[in-house]
Amino acid sequence: MSVLNRKSSVALIIGIVMVLLLTPIWYVMFTPSMVASELEKVDLITSYEGTLEYLSELWSVPIVITVHVFVEEVKGENIILNMETNTTYMNVTLPHVSGNSTYVFNKFTRENVVDAPEADRPREGYDNFYPLHLKAGEDILNAWIENLNTTATLKFQESIVEQGLKLHKYLAEKTITKEMYVAGIGTKNVTLTATKTILIEPLSGLWVYTENETLYLRDEIGQLNYAYYHSTEKAKAEGLATAKAAYDGMQLLELYVPMILGIVTIILTIALICNVRRPERKKPPKPNP
Repeated sequence: MSVLNRKSSVALIIGIVMVLLLTPIWYVMFTPSMVASELEKVDLITSYEGTLEYLSELWSVPIVITVHVFVEEVKGENIILNMETNTTYMNVTLPHVSGNSTYVFNKFTRENVVDAPEADRPREGYDNFYPLHLKAGEDILNAWIENLNTTATLKFQESIVEQGLKLHKYLAEKTITKEMYVAGIGTKNVTLTATKTILIEPLSGLWVYTENETLYLRDEIGQLNYAYYHSTEKAKAEGLATAKAAYDGMQLLELYVPMILGIVTIILTIALICNVRRPERKKPPKPNP
């Protein structure tokens, strides 16, 4: 084999080895880091509409809830997320159901960081950002229920397709009893029941929209307060568009790039085989003097 053949074969072997090493590194290091870096850019506005009832005061009003969620700061693996909630009735803000909250979650595990000093109060579990690669039929354990300040299980309901995008529907329901102040009545023991049905894009684990969410407050006599709301049509459309972009990004990172690396490996391997089998050119005989 000529020197040229030997050098090109060595180069091809090195190329094959490098591509083979790059593939698992891509999965283990680059993909998680790139997915996590996208969470550092979160800045979105969503909206809900529904009804707020105070039976103790005998009134019921339609409400609109606007929520602005944005990243305030990134500290290492922790993302500090600010959530500004404005609840209105006829364009008038209802201060007792409006306000700001500060969440801190790990950008790799996507779970709330319980002991984070930057958070306005301790939280745990998943909220808004759920695990990647969710499978049909499997529940999501340890999901945060903000209305009750505790966690519950999001139970898988079904898979549906909206605008060509596959989504998983989940339902959470939780009841707790505690002592609290009730407007117009005073401090007493009450039972709180929260439910919510949400849609999640399973590959990226991204919340898409809320089908419905309720909060019941009852004492031993009966229902006192009730809230019901769901994502507006505009918020639903925006959520689907964001989820589609997230899905396409995940497909690129986890399917198409590794596929390209696999094709490159095959091409280099074929080139190596051809190079090894290529016959060495025979030098023409020297003319007799």
